[in-house]
Amino acid sequence: MERIRHWLLPVLLTALQLAYWPGRALREDDPAVGAVQSAAALAAAAALTAGLAVRRRRPVAAALTVEAVLLACLPLPQDATLVHALGVLIALYSVAVRCPGRTVAVVGPVLALCEAGRSVLVLDSGTEAAGEAVVNCVLFLTVVGLGRSRRRWLAGRRSAARELARAESERARAALTERERLARELHDVSAHHLTSVVVTADAALRLGDRKPELTAQALEFAADTGRETTAALHRLVALMRTSAADEESPLGERVAELSAGFARLGLRPGVHVAPEAAPLTGPTAEAAFAIVREALTNALRYAPGSTVRIHVLSKAADGTVDVTVEDDGAAGGVPGGVPAARQRLGGGRGTVGMRERATALGGTFTAGPRTDGAGWAVHAHLPGATRAQRQRAVGHRALRGLDLSDGAVALAVATLPVFAVVVEEPTAAALACGPAVAHALPLLWRRRAPWAVLCAVLATAWLAPLGLAFGLLSPDVALCLATAGAVAECVAVYAVGAFAGPARGTWPVMAVAAAGLCLSFLALAVADGMTQLEEDGGVGLLLFLNVIVGAAFLPPMAAFWGLGAAVRSRRERVRAWEDHALTATVWSAVAEAHEERRRIAVELRGQVLRHADAVVARAEAGDLSGVAAEARAGLAAMRELLAALREVTAPGDTEAARAATTERKTSPQGALT
Repeated sequence: MERIRHWLLPVLLTALQLAYWPGRALREDDPAVGAVQSAAALAAAAALTAGLAVRRRRPVAAALTVEAVLLACLPLPQDATLVHALGVLIALYSVAVRCPGRTVAVVGPVLALCEAGRSVLVLDSGTEAAGEAVVNCVLFLTVVGLGRSRRRWLAGRRSAARELARAESERARAALTERERLARELHDVSAHHLTSVVVTADAALRLGDRKPELTAQALEFAADTGRETTAALHRLVALMRTSAADEESPLGERVAELSAGFARLGLRPGVHVAPEAAPLTGPTAEAAFAIVREALTNALRYAPGSTVRIHVLSKAADGTVDVTVEDDGAAGGVPGGVPAARQRLGGGRGTVGMRERATALGGTFTAGPRTDGAGWAVHAHLPGATRAQRQRAVGHRALRGLDLSDGAVALAVATLPVFAVVVEEPTAAALACGPAVAHALPLLWRRRAPWAVLCAVLATAWLAPLGLAFGLLSPDVALCLATAGAVAECVAVYAVGAFAGPARGTWPVMAVAAAGLCLSFLALAVADGMTQLEEDGGVGLLLFLNVIVGAAFLPPMAAFWGLGAAVRSRRERVRAWEDHALTATVWSAVAEAHEERRRIAVELRGQVLRHADAVVARAEAGDLSGVAAEARAGLAAMRELLAALREVTAPGDTEAARAATTERKTSPQGALT
């Protein structure tokens, strides 16, 4: 299909040219067409077709090839390249779409100079050659403007596709990342505890006859370790209760809710979220929240009962976020707690995860003991505005957002009236440049302020009547400016339909533009002296002509508005689909991460916590064999859950994880080995 798209237009263009010449001449038995000329025409058609076929991959080479073919066809009759001349415009359009602006600025003038040289060699009159050169320049500028607009559209689609691909990648990694994080937590919090209970109980059972005191110590150790394991698992389950919807909430609300949850677990957090940072959402806010959550988890594990200060600041200028979490060290006495050395069983993965989140956004992260007292401090600096956004902020406000396509369209529209004046009255060309440029200049901002541009274009349309009224312009020059300048109104109407808003709110522009043009032409007629026909009903005639001219202007204005509205509708459909796909992907990532937490929390409550509670109960009852059996069963359930998390190879495949867990539960090989 792609190859067909490359060759279809060049083949069609060549077929039309060959059917016109030499096909028509051969059918009419034109003696001027010989075998040599026919062969040359076929060779030129083949070369031009091959050149245009590579316009998407090598646009500059295609444009130069087409121009070289046209120059080589100069000895042939003028009809031999009549249709082929369109190939230059097609190739230039491809250059404008697929090449940088600097390349377009070089290739465009080169093609224009070559075309001007062809005009001088083909045409007999210098005036005709100059006129054709001006027409070619206008056509080239128009094509360049259309091509740059298409390039901007394609760049936006590629950017949206990259954003969607990034979101898809994040979605694919969301559940996997959550599984890895939770697996580390489960291993650090519980696996060591339950393993030590099994080892201690087995040793006491083997040596109980020779060292009876080991039994009492093992029972006490099992009770303490079981309580610690139960408390740690309850804390982990509480952290996994965050709903999927909460992850789309503002940063300030989420941090406040998180700190309240940790306060119920024994910490004493103090939260300060700056007003600029409170409403933040998106990747930066998500990273800041994750760092706060991980820092509080570490404080709860290593310094239970401590006071924790959380500061989240943001700079409105660039959107950066600074996160600081400090604790004052482990509490001296925590009811039901364990010694500090026992609290520090983590593997240091939490700090690594926080650093990875910060560096993934281009930020910085530091963690270590506080220099101003006891405790631990975590600080992260997360950038907000991207480099592209900062670059867009550079430059004058009025020139922001303009590119080559805007200038090309405005210059082409300004050239048309000047060309019309050159044809009609060459000596007045310099005088016509001012009104023509002033009339087309507002089109530079047609995307940003289409209604204001339309009003400015309609207002500057009165420059021709005013110039005629004050004797600065002749009637012929003023009429040329007004007639050819109507293209500016058409472009402005298209801009209103394409950029001003929904069609239901912009349709009056057709009547507004038609009425504005009628009034300007009426003023031109008045300045030309038509009001002297009062004895023949001149005023009534003018009103009648106004209605007729307005009715004549209305269909083309409706056509341009309809084209703009159709383009806007298509653009909105494409962007709506992109936004929907991106939102769905992001929400899917949030939901999958939440599903992992929910599923693992259910498994913990249903299996591991039950065995951990049973370990405490057996220890308090003095049943050392039961302690060993329950600890072994809890450790087996924990290992089953960890194995299910690690065996899922497809990121985000929560169903596979659930199936793996179920299979291990029902399999006789699911016991501890």
